[in-house]
Amino acid sequence: GGGAGELGRRGGPLSFARTEDAYPRGFEYSDLARHPAVVLLPYTKSVMSFFELYRMNVPMFAPSLELLVQWERRHSLLKERIYWTAAPRPLRLANGTSLSPNTRDDPAALRHWLALCDFYHFPHITYFDSWPDLLAKLRSADLAATSAAMRAANRRLLDELRQQWRRLFLRMFRGAPPGSRAVPSDYDAAMRALYGQVPPSREPSCRRESRPEYGEWG
Repeated sequence: GGGAGELGRRGGPLSFARTEDAYPRGFEYSDLARHPAVVLLPYTKSVMSFFELYRMNVPMFAPSLELLVQWERRHSLLKERIYWTAAPRPLRLANGTSLSPNTRDDPAALRHWLALCDFYHFPHITYFDSWPDLLAKLRSADLAATSAAMRAANRRLLDELRQQWRRLFLRMFRGAPPGSRAVPSDYDAAMRALYGQVPPSREPSCRRESRPEYGEWG
């Protein structure tokens, strides 16, 4: 809602562009990695480009939770967050809350659910409360230090994931070293030898169990 124009007027030496405008013919990841920072204006709760940029150690600036709640109420910024415009609240509250995930009108519900967005759970993301606050933080940020901190966080996470997968594989294969288990080269024979049955080749049904627009939940 006028945000890009306001940034253009107030940005001074800073330059802003949407990805599709900066790269109308497409881009390589190396192109994105060369940018000093990215301002994240998400269209839904979990955005794959966020993870890609984070793994490339690109500093990111995201709206604070209160600002995102405000934008969602006023402008429906997260346009792909709700896939049914009149989706009712589930009858079985498995998540333990009566707050609807499918509303744009209830500030308490928005705070509860939007707080679960991925970009609020990673270290070294800078949050801004307004366009002027964003500009001030961009001008004062030590982007090299932020990128270095992200790189260190990525390395720690990679080490943790490797150790976790090693533990899981040891449990799965009961401590047998890699490559020590004899497995038939034929798929069906291998499935029978390992699991006692062959998975069916027929595709599972794609019938949708829930139809929130009709008040039906599977």
